[in-house]
Amino acid sequence: MSETQSDTTPFPFRIAVGCGLALLGLAYVSIWVLGQPDLARLGSFWSFAGVGLLGALIANSTGVGGGVVFVPAFSMLRETGVMDLSPTQTVGVSFAIQCFGMSVGSLTWLSRLRAVPDTPTSDHARGTIILICAPLSIAALLFTQMVIRPDPAFAFILFKAFSVLLGLALLAQLVFSPSKDERPAELTRTDMWALAGIGVAGGAATAMFSVGVGELMALYLFLRRFPMDVCVPPAVIVSALSVLSGTPHHIAQGDLVFEILVFAAPAVMLGGFLARRLAHALGATRLKLYASIWITVSSLILIALSF
Repeated sequence: MSETQSDTTPFPFRIAVGCGLALLGLAYVSIWVLGQPDLARLGSFWSFAGVGLLGALIANSTGVGGGVVFVPAFSMLRETGVMDLSPTQTVGVSFAIQCFGMSVGSLTWLSRLRAVPDTPTSDHARGTIILICAPLSIAALLFTQMVIRPDPAFAFILFKAFSVLLGLALLAQLVFSPSKDERPAELTRTDMWALAGIGVAGGAATAMFSVGVGELMALYLFLRRFPMDVCVPPAVIVSALSVLSGTPHHIAQGDLVFEILVFAAPAVMLGGFLARRLAHALGATRLKLYASIWITVSSLILIALSF
């Protein structure tokens, strides 16, 4: 069924989507009411709307978390003296921004998948991936936040190395395995064990620098040549559930900069809404290419600025 055909999304599901969007709207109102952003300096933060839109488009169209955009952008602001964001603030703000963008992206992908029925095999694969990765990611994330408490400087070093390796791995997959043939969307027992490990490792990585689980999931599933609609939606949904679970910790620690969220939150919600259309317009191969280039280049710039 084409996307232009009539929408057959069940009414209860539409209600659930509407409730989700209403909660996001209330969360944005709370930025103004509870966060009380400084109106005197608010105008200097408008550029974060562009950063947020770019981050959400990349995150929700590829499964590569928006932190890959936000963390380098915020870190470059700190390194160049434009804004003094501490490492913990950088991660906390990135978490909060992704709550808006990844949540809208998840709802958009789910709405499309419900309105345009897929094969039962693909539906089962997506559900299995989410059920394996989400609980393990959330548990590892909360454990890392509350128990391990990694050194922020060390976490940023890990982020730089992680991002470069991820980008190079994606590029290598395109260069050495360029075939566009996709295998059936069936998970093996080995896939399930690999995804369980990705959930744990990705959750811990996400706790340290706000990116990890979505990137590892998308990379693994792309390398296994699953169809795009099996690779990207689970990565987006698990990333959304993970950052939603981890953001209360940063709120309690006072890591949020509400002036940034004023502009970034609406932009990432728009990006989350548009990203699924962008993904289908580009196709899986170009998605992987653009994601790998961005991850590698942005991380190399961040490394250069740290010296």
